[in-house]
Amino acid sequence: MNATDNPTVAVAQCKICGMRSEFFDEAQVLRKYDVKYFRCAGCGFLQTETPYWLKEAYSTAISRLDTGILARNLANQKLANAVLNLLHPGAKRSLDFGAGHGIFVRLMRDRGFEFSWYDLHASNNYAGGFEHEEGRTYDFLTSFEVLEHLVDPIAEISRMMSLSPNVFVSTSLVPKPAPKVSDWWYYGPNHGQHVSFYTLDALHSIAQRFGRNLLSRGSYHLFTVARKSSFLFRIATSQSASQLLNAWQKRRSLADSDHESMSRRET
Repeated sequence: MNATDNPTVAVAQCKICGMRSEFFDEAQVLRKYDVKYFRCAGCGFLQTETPYWLKEAYSTAISRLDTGILARNLANQKLANAVLNLLHPGAKRSLDFGAGHGIFVRLMRDRGFEFSWYDLHASNNYAGGFEHEEGRTYDFLTSFEVLEHLVDPIAEISRMMSLSPNVFVSTSLVPKPAPKVSDWWYYGPNHGQHVSFYTLDALHSIAQRFGRNLLSRGSYHLFTVARKSSFLFRIATSQSASQLLNAWQKRRSLADSDHESMSRRET
């Protein structure tokens, strides 16, 4: 990153569209590092300076400040279930990319969906035995609350796109106008794990780069090769509508068959 000591003239290159990013704000990360934030003049993507503090920030894979982890996984399970039922009913194999400790994978398998686990940082505590196998591709991929952690977003998103034609992600978009770091909780300087912050324009730039269509609603975003109905996507990503849909379209849980499979492996 080519930044000068004067923050008013510090600049960087946008990691999404490659345009000029200018100094936007400065904040204390992990309560001790003074870190610069840059904003793209083109797509509005916000990024920190090179995040030299990440080893310390990831001393635990899941931050202790993440008190909403279970509620978020339950909400994600409900919406992913509905998106699969409405927009990708023929999907057979799915992958959760950046799956943490495997809570979401276990929830989806309990709902009857063939999900696998993949994460470079966390241990697979709840979906052991159903890890991603190198060389395998999938009909559908989820990646919830991962994009904001990516130091090299395009490289990691490219990996996701290579694994599946349909990529369903969540990340909170930068509000308009872009708030200072002290005015938006999602920057997360206290835990230091969030380093990339997206706008809708940035997501459209990503979709164009990878030849995908984009559907976006709130913090949920779906990249697909084939065009999908925005109306059905709105239904699937509605907490109330998705609950009704999932109650109507149920699959047989994989919990029992998974137990039998794991029992055979251990004998």
